[in-house]
Amino acid sequence: MIIAVIYFIHAIFAVYIFARSYQSEGWLQAFLNIGFVIILFSVSLTVCEIFTGLVISENGYSFTAPSSPVTMFLMKISGFYAQQERIVTLTPKDSVTLIFVTMIEYFFYKFYFSKLSISKQAAKS
Repeated sequence: MIIAVIYFIHAIFAVYIFARSYQSEGWLQAFLNIGFVIILFSVSLTVCEIFTGLVISENGYSFTAPSSPVTMFLMKISGFYAQQERIVTLTPKDSVTLIFVTMIEYFFYKFYFSKLSISKQAAKS
C-alpha cells in the first residue's frame, strides 16, 4: 500500500512538473525535466536500496503476532506484512527505501525548482 501511494505521488509530481515547465519554458524543457526526474528517481532508488540493504535484512523480521487489533490493522495496511498462523514477518526494505528516496527528492526538488524559478524571474527583469 505504501509503495503504491509513493509511486502515485511520483506520477502526479511528474505530471505537475511537465505542465509547469511547458507553461513557462515550452515543450523541450518540459520533456527534459521529465527525463531528469525519471533518471534522478532511478539513480536515487538504486543508491538508497544499497544503503537500506546494509541496515534492513532482505528476509525481514519474524515475531509473534500482537494481540492488539489496532496494531494488526496498521501492520496489514503498511504493505510489508505477511502472517503464517501466529508468526508475523515484516519485510519493510522496499517501503523504507522508497520513503527515503521520496524525502531526499523532496528537498532536492524544492531547492532545484525554486532556484530555477528565481533565475527565470531575474532574467525577465
